[in-house]
Amino acid sequence: MALSLSNLVRRKSDKPPRIVIYGVPGIGKTSLAAEFPDPIFIQTEEGAGTLELTTFADEPFTEFRQVEEAIELLYSGDHTFRTVVVDSLDWLEPIIWAETCRRHSTDKEVFETIEDFGFGKGYVKADELWHRFLRGMNNLRDHRGMTVVLLAHEEIKTFSDPERDSYDRYRLRLHKRAAEMVIENADVVGFMNYVTTIRKEKGGFAKETAKASGSGTRTLHLAERPAFTAKNRFDMPDSVLIKKGQGYAALAPHLPGHRSATAA
Repeated sequence: MALSLSNLVRRKSDKPPRIVIYGVPGIGKTSLAAEFPDPIFIQTEEGAGTLELTTFADEPFTEFRQVEEAIELLYSGDHTFRTVVVDSLDWLEPIIWAETCRRHSTDKEVFETIEDFGFGKGYVKADELWHRFLRGMNNLRDHRGMTVVLLAHEEIKTFSDPERDSYDRYRLRLHKRAAEMVIENADVVGFMNYVTTIRKEKGGFAKETAKASGSGTRTLHLAERPAFTAKNRFDMPDSVLIKKGQGYAALAPHLPGHRSATAA
């Protein structure tokens, strides 16, 4: 059909969200993901603790073919799962590196590590598998109506700001190329951290010392700040308080396809 200015349409996407949640170890990323509707976990690490989860195997996946097989089963199989959770991306990354080495090794040249390619070439070649993985997630979202939740740990890296002095910030614990792909593909990137209060006290010789305290309250930050990477495409609040067993209920009113969920 030929395009015409007299036949324009207005549309608004109502597809389920693609969500990345990253944060410090043990803060409750897996517990939060488990609260989403009818979740199925693709596990690459043993991070569930005592949680009872529905997953594909007794042990975490260690090969990329297992991850792809799980995605294919969810894409073409008969099931009622509404959320796919990958736990976690930073444990998936060495699996992708190993598969990249395997696919590019020959009888004449064997790549045992991603660094063996030299000059960062291995990370560029790994892009292909990251794209395959993210396309698989998008297919589950687009064609099976599944919400995608990708979990990751954090790391602190120095950020070189061209307008001011460099400073440290939290970011995904992934190689820079992979992190950029994951963030670009996501609708929501949330940084999960504890609420911390800093108070200054006078010490000896009139010096002030800073002391941190907190009650264990957790917050999911959803807007970019100098201290961390975050974003959202849904006009969500800058941050959401995550209470035990009520995290999904706090997020649902802001997410397409989830807004009918009521807070506990």
